[in-house]
Amino acid sequence: MSHYKGRVSGYTPRAEAGVFRKRQTLVWDFRLERHDGTGQPLPRVAVELRAKYYRGGSISNGDVVELWGRQSRNGVVVVNSVKNLTAGSVIRAHNWNASVTVAYLTAFLLFAALVAGGLYLAFGP
Repeated sequence: MSHYKGRVSGYTPRAEAGVFRKRQTLVWDFRLERHDGTGQPLPRVAVELRAKYYRGGSISNGDVVELWGRQSRNGVVVVNSVKNLTAGSVIRAHNWNASVTVAYLTAFLLFAALVAGGLYLAFGP
């Protein structure tokens, strides 16, 4: 993973419609303007955060942020968290909700118990 630090520009939040159960994905796109130790500008870095929901704060144009991520083939750095040095917060991307997962698991186990009980009653011991 590579380390990046710079100023946010071109921040664009958007929501992408989901196919499965119509759950949307929140996407934050922005560029990171960076400079070297002498103040000379370095190439901008395109950054993307994708999640079902975010915790810890937000970012906006002009914020100084720090992040770690991998650069994909198309040159975009995909990250799971961003440290906002301007606001003093850490924003984390979450891609699942524990309560929804527990509800699905409970429903599946209940369904499996009903099927097993029905088979037991139908065919006996």
